[in-house]
Amino acid sequence: MNRLQKKCFLAAAGLHLLLIGILIVGPAFLSPNDKTLDVPVIDFVPIKTVDAAISGGGNPKAAPPAKQEPAPAPAPPVRQPDPVVRQPDPIPEPNPVRRVEPKPDPAPKPVEKAESPKDDSPSEKPVAKPRHKIIVSTTPVKRDSADSHSAEKARAEARARAAAEQRRIAENFSKRIAGIRGGLSESTEIEYNGPGGGGPSYANFYAAVKKKYSDAWTVPDGVTDDSATVAASVTIARDGSVISARIIRSSGNSLVDDSVQRTLDRVKFAAPLPDDAKESQRTVTINFNVKAKLLG
Repeated sequence: MNRLQKKCFLAAAGLHLLLIGILIVGPAFLSPNDKTLDVPVIDFVPIKTVDAAISGGGNPKAAPPAKQEPAPAPAPPVRQPDPVVRQPDPIPEPNPVRRVEPKPDPAPKPVEKAESPKDDSPSEKPVAKPRHKIIVSTTPVKRDSADSHSAEKARAEARARAAAEQRRIAENFSKRIAGIRGGLSESTEIEYNGPGGGGPSYANFYAAVKKKYSDAWTVPDGVTDDSATVAASVTIARDGSVISARIIRSSGNSLVDDSVQRTLDRVKFAAPLPDDAKESQRTVTINFNVKAKLLG
C-alpha cells in the first residue's frame, strides 16, 4: 500500500467514524420533549396516560362522556325600576317688598327774608324724613310634608321588593340542592369508557393530546383546500394544563389558520403526563389537517 492509498484509507475511516458519532451523539442535542403527534386517533377519553403505544382499561360498552357544551351566558339580572320620587312643589317666595319711590318735593317758593327776633334758645335740628317705606309680609308660609312622605314610602317599597326577590332566589337554590342530594344513592357506580379490561382507562399520552385538540377543532365553512395543514406547538404541564400554544407553520389559508388559533386559545387542559414521567412538562407538535379532519 503506497502513501496515497494510506491517506485515502485514513480519510475514509475518519469520515465513517464522524458519521457514526453524529448518529450516536446527535440525538442528545435534540429536544426530547418536542414530538410530532403521528399516532392513531383514539375514540375515548383516557383517565391516565402512558408512554407506550397501548391502550386499555375501562368498559367498551360504557357510554362515552358527553361533549361539554359551553355554558350559556348568565342572564343579566332584572333591574328593579327606580321608585318615582315626586319633586316637592317649589316654595312660594314671600310677598316681594314693594319699593315706594319717594315723590319729589315741590320746588320751594322764594321767601322774602324777614328779620326775626333773636331767640337765645337753642335751635331744633330738623328730623330727616324716610325716603321710602319697607313693607314686610307677616303671613306664615306652610310647607306640605306629603311629598317627602310619599318619596320615603316609595323607597321603602322598592327595598321590600328587592328583599323578597333575594328570598325567592335563595329558596329555589335550596330546593335544587335538596333535589340533587335526594337523587344520589350510595350504590352509584362509575363506569370508565375504554377499550376494555376494567379499571380506569389508559392510552398513549400523545394519542390523548391529539384527540383533545381534534375534538375541539372544527373546519370552518367555505374551505375548499383539503390539503391545508397548520402546525402548532403546545407545551403541557405535568397535571395536563396547557402552558403555551402557538402556530409555528401557517397553512396559507386565513380561515383555517384563524380556526386553529381559536382552538389553541380555547383548550386549557389536554392530558396529564404519565405517572412515571421524569420531566415537569412536555412540548408536542400538532398538525391540523383539513382532509384528515373531514375523513375522521
